[in-house]
Amino acid sequence: MTSRGQTVKAMALIQRPRDGALLVSEESNPDGEVFHRPLGGHVEFGEYAADTLRRELTEEIGQQVTDLRLAGVLENIFTWGGATEHEIVFIYAASFADPAAYEVAEQPILDARNPARVIWRAPEATSPPFYPDGVAELAGTSSI
Repeated sequence: MTSRGQTVKAMALIQRPRDGALLVSEESNPDGEVFHRPLGGHVEFGEYAADTLRRELTEEIGQQVTDLRLAGVLENIFTWGGATEHEIVFIYAASFADPAAYEVAEQPILDARNPARVIWRAPEATSPPFYPDGVAELAGTSSI
């Protein structure tokens, strides 16, 4: 098995005020298994994780975020397409600058290389899996 090295990512936990649902992207792994993850992406060299989120949310869904608060840092080691991946993930609680953004039911990720959609995940959902490992606990314990 090959290794691709480490990556640093930042992801945002955005909770809809009226029902506690979390904003997630719904994607598939190379084996076709569906999973959810918070929106965000790779921290570029010289960029702070919070700045990554501001950039990524604008690129991915055309929305500005505010009130960024670090909820935790996760380390994630997993297999993807036959290779071992190792991520360090800064998880931030965040809010939308525009309250109307909370009422968009579903949308595509604007800059996605692969088909992915953005949806609201019910707070009690246990399926599909929610990655990275540990993010569900952060969502449940952080003061989003």
